[in-house]
Amino acid sequence: MRFSLLPALPAVFALPLAAWQAPSQHELAALLGEEPQAVILQCGLPQVPTREEAQRASGWRYELERVAMKRALVFRQSQAKADRGRIFAETNAATARMARQWGAPGVFCNLLEQLAGGYLSRRQEYAAEQALRQLVAETYGIDTLQMRLLAESLNLPPREHMAFMLQLPTGGMFDLVAAQLPSRAQVLSDIVLMNDVSRQANAILQEVKDLRSADAAALRLQALLPLWNTTLPVRYHREEIGRTLDAPGQWAAQLLEQNTARLFRTREALHEKGWYGSSRLEAIDEQMR
Repeated sequence: MRFSLLPALPAVFALPLAAWQAPSQHELAALLGEEPQAVILQCGLPQVPTREEAQRASGWRYELERVAMKRALVFRQSQAKADRGRIFAETNAATARMARQWGAPGVFCNLLEQLAGGYLSRRQEYAAEQALRQLVAETYGIDTLQMRLLAESLNLPPREHMAFMLQLPTGGMFDLVAAQLPSRAQVLSDIVLMNDVSRQANAILQEVKDLRSADAAALRLQALLPLWNTTLPVRYHREEIGRTLDAPGQWAAQLLEQNTARLFRTREALHEKGWYGSSRLEAIDEQMR
């Protein structure tokens, strides 16, 4: 009888080639000991996909998933404001339920449910929170800091706070900015748009004369937020962009400075009057800086 001297191969190598799947980028990082992926793997939690992997898997649903996650996170942040900055298990459980109803990705809902379950160790809870942050910021590009600052600046009773936060146009808000500079055509288009929005915002604010008109102005400004937020990359990279503007861009930028100065004077006048007691107007105006 003859015996093979070759070592036994793992079962995975005996599978047909079509049945074998290469590890994802984060799974490979975990195997190489990189953090936070290594801790996530050691705690038995799922690895979150990269942005490219999520976009490839979700296709056209990716943007819908982003909006669903934003709405859920807005709810979570508003409840945290009511709970003096703390996020309880009940809040995570309620957030997960809403996220599933709104169509958020399963990995997002699962992580919230694990944080709500009460059975994770301290280390596992830390890993789950790290995975959630990675999923929110890196995979879906959501700016939770901006969300938290808005929630904290809005001084309303809890029920009114929640209602106001949930009716915000989240599809055009709370986006992180890509490092890549926008194209020249996009820069000029955005500066023209910023001029238009600034003029409209100034006209709206100039009509404020009491609490009622201030709250009404907040809703009108809010309608401009999705447009304003499309210009975020240009505003974020304004110093680098300013050094490369062509003649039409320079003319549009000079006009924007004039419109911004008028808007600043109007804002200062409202600030001196305490925004007529409208926390809504003050919070929404802050989002258009």
